[in-house]
Amino acid sequence: MNRRERRLQDAEVQKRKQEHLGSILGDVVNTGGYNNKGEPGAGGFGVPLPGAKPATGQKPSANPFIIPKPAGLNITSQTFPSNYYVNWDLSTWRSVCDMAIKMGYTVGIAALYNWVFECSPFIQSLFRALSVGLGKIPFYYVDEKGDRIDEWTDELCNKPWQIQMRKEILFSFFWGFTVLNFDPNRGAVYKYPMQDVDPINRMLRSSTFAFYDGINTEENDNLLFIQPSTSYESFLGWMQPIARAFIQMNMNKNNWVAAGRRLAFPILTVGYPQNDSMMVPDPNNPDNLISVNQFREQAEAIGSNIDPSKAIVYPYTLNEKNEIQKAIVIESEGKGASNRAHSIFSDFNESEKNEIREMILGGTLTADVGNSGSRALGEVQERKFDSVLADNVEFVIAYLNESYLPKISKFYKNMPKGRFEINRAKQMTIEDIEKLSNVVVANGKRLTEDFFEANGLVKNFFEDAPEPAAGVPNAPPKKFSAVMPEIKKKYW
Repeated sequence: MNRRERRLQDAEVQKRKQEHLGSILGDVVNTGGYNNKGEPGAGGFGVPLPGAKPATGQKPSANPFIIPKPAGLNITSQTFPSNYYVNWDLSTWRSVCDMAIKMGYTVGIAALYNWVFECSPFIQSLFRALSVGLGKIPFYYVDEKGDRIDEWTDELCNKPWQIQMRKEILFSFFWGFTVLNFDPNRGAVYKYPMQDVDPINRMLRSSTFAFYDGINTEENDNLLFIQPSTSYESFLGWMQPIARAFIQMNMNKNNWVAAGRRLAFPILTVGYPQNDSMMVPDPNNPDNLISVNQFREQAEAIGSNIDPSKAIVYPYTLNEKNEIQKAIVIESEGKGASNRAHSIFSDFNESEKNEIREMILGGTLTADVGNSGSRALGEVQERKFDSVLADNVEFVIAYLNESYLPKISKFYKNMPKGRFEINRAKQMTIEDIEKLSNVVVANGKRLTEDFFEANGLVKNFFEDAPEPAAGVPNAPPKKFSAVMPEIKKKYW
């Protein structure tokens, strides 16, 4: 038996210990890992002692400035608002990108992307350009043979929430990843804030800061997880390089504003004779004399009251030749500043915007004619933009068929097997139709009504020509180029 055990069994020792500590710490005390009954206690490491009481009695409270908001339609997540008070520079940009890619911590990248989107009309115009392009493409629901099913097309493709859902799928190229909550019964779709999404585990968190609690999007029929690319380089979407460029453009714009105050107009300066001073009594102590330059006081008064609408008054004297000698010199500095000084900032911003246009729209002339824009170049860029948009639309179709269709089919009974499809035939211009028509007629063929319908001319625009009267020879058929002015005059 060691010394501690002998002291624990010694009643006299335990009595003196209780008298010494009991009056200070109460009935239950912690003395080296044992309570006053000689039983092993907490030892100060969080193991509760016998008779411990829970820390209750206070009413729960919430932070009145940051209150989570339920986000979602039929599956909600407690969302905390993004913190926009961040000094964004290239270091903070790299930091939030690394946290999102390597750890799935998306609070910082969500705040950055939201700030960039909300502050830049230029970036919002990129979203709008793709949105308008996608909106012009009709989507169909076709059966296994490829035949269009009109009633199911109206049910699955033409409702407002379905059009918005397709746009959000396309916008996932910008965000990098998106989680949507759709409800066919209510006819609504909702995009969750990025800070509530775990892109690595494809999970919707129960709240913004619940890193280990959430719902797997693949296991719920009302949730869609969209991520165009899982590669490390494209994990955060187009907004990753756009945000970096915008941070520099924003700092550049701030410098532009500051430079405009200095360079836009000459700076007025007021000078006074340095050594022209006199001794006057100190206002605080009349017995002492102090040196005062009266011209400095006049110069400060002139500088503090400069107003373009008012004249400036300055003192002067006349020399022996009757010439004016200014006692205070007033001049303008910077009169010879370059007229192109602002181009340092404007050229930088325009260069950054052109790089972004090249990445998103496939060219720069799709939104800006540049210094040497022309119709021919514009048509080339338009065709390039159509190719870029067509490639993105193929991803939207593939996602609808592979991920969305298995889920939406569970909400309907007797839904026919099929797939989503678009009309990939490109509508021809009037000039192209005219050339094709002449070639077809020259080979003894003619274009059908379906051809004209596919190119935007509905069947009601055409009617059969009247039969010629008896004895009147048939008039030679008009060329297509001669018929089109009549059609334009009648229907446009």
